[in-house]
Amino acid sequence: MAEDFADDMTAAASALDDLTSRHETAPKTEKPPAKDYPCPHCDKVYTNGPDFLRRVNLDNHIKHRHTDRPPVIPKAGRNAGLKHPRAKAAVKAVGPEPRPKARKPAGDNLALLWEGGAQAAALLGQVPLARSMKFSAPAAGQAIDQAIAGTLVDRKIIQPLAVGAEKWEAVSAVVSLNLIVWLATNYPSMGVALQAPARRAVEEIMVLSVPMLRKKVEKDRKLAEALEELKHLDPQGFGTDEDPIGTILESFFAKKAEPAAEPEPEPEPANA
Repeated sequence: MAEDFADDMTAAASALDDLTSRHETAPKTEKPPAKDYPCPHCDKVYTNGPDFLRRVNLDNHIKHRHTDRPPVIPKAGRNAGLKHPRAKAAVKAVGPEPRPKARKPAGDNLALLWEGGAQAAALLGQVPLARSMKFSAPAAGQAIDQAIAGTLVDRKIIQPLAVGAEKWEAVSAVVSLNLIVWLATNYPSMGVALQAPARRAVEEIMVLSVPMLRKKVEKDRKLAEALEELKHLDPQGFGTDEDPIGTILESFFAKKAEPAAEPEPEPEPANA
């Protein structure tokens, strides 16, 4: 009986442990200390507020204080994603900084402007001044270009005009030649000052005309071969015509031939 009593006591103790363990309060685990988020570009450190708010504040700080740096929102944990609705859009892959564009020399364009002043002087009757400005135009263009290099005027005005001048060079040559002819006709005193820009315009037009002339010569050669072949294919038509193209064009406007009028019947002789 003693053994049965001992077994009953053991079972009761086990049951009592099970009953009491259900009402026990599990010990609370201490939260890990809040993570500080320092700015990688300055001494600013975000230590107050929830973890997510610190990350967003750090991102806004970099976005507004370090505009030349990529925005960074650090993750809260190993597998934690960017929960902020604009976080993914803010974090962009930034490649190497673009190299500054090489400065384009603008001495030639400035020399043209100086020659424009020479033309204006000739228009006002100052022929000696116009000749002097025309003579010094190349040196003046280079000197002005060196003096203004890197200045605000150079970056904002001269460089954009220098880059765009190449695109409009062909158009300006065609327009300026006609303008020069008009000025030389109406203001003969400007003839000396207009010689150099007129030569430049003609040279540019000749260079531009070469590809078109080359295409025209090739087209004329193909046309001659086609006409020669048509003479063999249609000896009665194209073979006997010296200008078949002119004949074809004339046929478009040829009037329709009117039918020949029928002869009127002779009147019958009157009965005697």
